[in-house]
Amino acid sequence: MRFVDSVDRKILKAINKASPRSFISPVKVNEILKMDVTEFGNHLMLLKKSGHVDILISDYPSSLSLPNAISKVFLTELGRKTLKEKRN
Repeated sequence: MRFVDSVDRKILKAINKASPRSFISPVKVNEILKMDVTEFGNHLMLLKKSGHVDILISDYPSSLSLPNAISKVFLTELGRKTLKEKRN
């Protein structure tokens, strides 16, 4: 299992704050985080691989998509569980 670092935890918190139970544009989430969009997209891809988030990729990117075509992001049950765990 992949270790969730402090940046990943901030991303999970921002997704949970913006939309805890449904898909949301990653651009809206990044309005909270103010991260570099490429770095943010890379973190989302890693969080997807580890099962913490689910993402939708658009064939037709819009202003609400990241440069890597991620158009929607969703916090999974594992992502919510990770947020509830105390940091060691």
